[in-house]
Amino acid sequence: MNTEALVEYVISTPLIWIILTIASYKIGIVVYDKSKHNSFLQPIIIAYFIMLPLLLISGVPYKHYFKSTTIIHFFLGPATVALAVPLYKNLKYIRMYLVPVILTLVFGGIFTIVIAVGILWILDASFVTMISMTMRSITAPISIIIAEDIGANSSLALGFILITALLGALFAKPVFYLMKIEHDAAKGFALGLVSHAIGIAKSVEISQTAAAFAALAMGLYGICAALILPLVIINW
Repeated sequence: MNTEALVEYVISTPLIWIILTIASYKIGIVVYDKSKHNSFLQPIIIAYFIMLPLLLISGVPYKHYFKSTTIIHFFLGPATVALAVPLYKNLKYIRMYLVPVILTLVFGGIFTIVIAVGILWILDASFVTMISMTMRSITAPISIIIAEDIGANSSLALGFILITALLGALFAKPVFYLMKIEHDAAKGFALGLVSHAIGIAKSVEISQTAAAFAALAMGLYGICAALILPLVIINW
């Protein structure tokens, strides 16, 4: 048996990378639960620490891996739409805080873009890097589409999105403590606005109300960004 040929065939098969990706994330969930939800052991962090060595050892290009796991990217869309469930269950609370929600969305959304792009501009970053950074708080399914429209680097944008989401999940609790934020709706909306899907996962640990407002923030910010950001970038 030609072992080398067998290994090459296995790693070139899309199904193996789908299985490995899902298995890595499942291991991450187990580790996260065993650690009693330690923020530094988020499932996605564990999955990255498993998948990166596998890709490096196998020598598989990232483009091949990305293409092999396309079906996972497809299901990101339905998963995002499913977040409407906690929204519906907490609709009465959302109506109560409609004005604060709109104000936070506008000022928070503008600030998160301006401060990030401003820092990169000071550091003399390239235009592509700056416009890729503008999507750091937009959920992945929407950001991939926007990246194509505004000429951003989608891989770089996804990297910024992941780092932002992880930092938000890691430091949310101490920030809420220091700022004396106790309202679940405020916590959830902040997490959804800054850390999108990972922020929602963190909000679920707080309460259903926090999860609903996190889903609301992510959804509204994603829609606004998809409509406004391409117009702003094109006319920049």
